[in-house]
Amino acid sequence: MDIKQPRPVKAVVQIGIGKLVANSPENQQKIIEDASYVLSMITGRKPKIVVAKKSVAGFKLRKGMPVAVLVTLRKKALFDFIQRLNTYVLPRVKEFYGIRKENFDKKGNINLGFKEAIVFPEAISDKIKYNFGFSVNLVGSSKKREENISMWRKLGFPIKI
Repeated sequence: MDIKQPRPVKAVVQIGIGKLVANSPENQQKIIEDASYVLSMITGRKPKIVVAKKSVAGFKLRKGMPVAVLVTLRKKALFDFIQRLNTYVLPRVKEFYGIRKENFDKKGNINLGFKEAIVFPEAISDKIKYNFGFSVNLVGSSKKREENISMWRKLGFPIKI
């Protein structure tokens, strides 16, 4: 009988730039470049620019407008990112006492949001003019919530449930 252990599958690191771009269209390219630079410094990969598929008048959003930059990490890059997240980033976050149950979805995947990119030592630079918040979504291979949470604990995440 072969029992497969759950493992991390991917991490999606994203910076939402929709509000910044909508407020200042003249600085649009500079904001995109800054967000891409921050994300590339954090992940070591070139980010993908996500554009709006539809126009939404209530959000001052037009079709084709950039709304986010994101990077998907897998395999070795994923494990390197997880190690840096546990070692450097989570201890630097103000008033962080562990990952709460609200940060997990029904399959046990972790969803974290950070208000500042400077919690990563790599993202500290004089080039960056804007303060970007970003989100990290970590996906596990198991379909069961308890198995994924157990796997994240074994990887060293400070889980508070």
